[in-house]
Amino acid sequence: MLTQLNLERLKNCDLNLLLALAVLLNEAHVSNAAKQLGLSQSAMSQTLKRLRLMFADPLLLKSNNGMTLTNKAQAIALELTPLLDKTARILEADHFSPKTAQGRIRFIMNDITAQLIMTPLIALMSEQAPGIELEYISQSANGFQLLRRGQVDAVIGFYDDVPTPLSSQVIGKSSWQMVTHKLSNSQHKHIDESAIKLLRYQFQEHNQLHSLASLEQINAENAAYALTTASLSALLYALQTNNTATLLPHFALNILPEQQIQEFAWLGKPIKLDLKVCWDRHHRAPELQRWFRQQLATLLHQHLPLEKVS
Repeated sequence: MLTQLNLERLKNCDLNLLLALAVLLNEAHVSNAAKQLGLSQSAMSQTLKRLRLMFADPLLLKSNNGMTLTNKAQAIALELTPLLDKTARILEADHFSPKTAQGRIRFIMNDITAQLIMTPLIALMSEQAPGIELEYISQSANGFQLLRRGQVDAVIGFYDDVPTPLSSQVIGKSSWQMVTHKLSNSQHKHIDESAIKLLRYQFQEHNQLHSLASLEQINAENAAYALTTASLSALLYALQTNNTATLLPHFALNILPEQQIQEFAWLGKPIKLDLKVCWDRHHRAPELQRWFRQQLATLLHQHLPLEKVS
């Protein structure tokens, strides 16, 4: 709260002088400060005289190396620079800048996608939005509910339909394909299609209609689901069980060991699924969220084999 004493002090002070003081203390040079502020050298010298009277201190002293700050000037500079920075941010409140943004962005995506982009995403945010903390949440069945409640800011995944009133954008298309484990079926010439059990990676993650089409390719339309998991590790362990199969994105090959990849037997033909980013358009900080989605889309195209959409 502004006290009466401080109010009187501010009324009797030309606040424009504080900007001139900040430049003078930063430059420690009258001519350079005058040039930066668009003033003549004589006008800048007169300003310095007024500042010396205001603070009852010489502020800048001549030395062999030019001018040096007095102890009081150094103390003022420590307080004045961040004060003017905050003032500038207030005046530019309508102009979003990731550099000055503060807060946390919470997002949901599957663990394969997260492993591929987490390092470059953290590096990008540290450089361009250092005041933003990221919170990654593994994909689950209630992702859209969390989004509607404002408990997360974005959901990224391969979805058929996005419920209203949520918004979504297709980032690109990716290939998915049914796969089984060679070793688990080594005693058989091929999978026993009548006894096949399906493993579902990420509930609500992959396009169900396309999944049915891929099951038709291997004559397993009536196969039952034996497991649903959000963990790629758990899924791959379960895939070693005889007569099991699952639908995996081809970009999973970018994070799996070569030995494990060699144990895969791909079934049927690949299908193309849309990778979408979903958000609530009525959510907080729309400029920040829009900027984050743009950066995320760029990173996903850089680190996943995605086909661009028109």
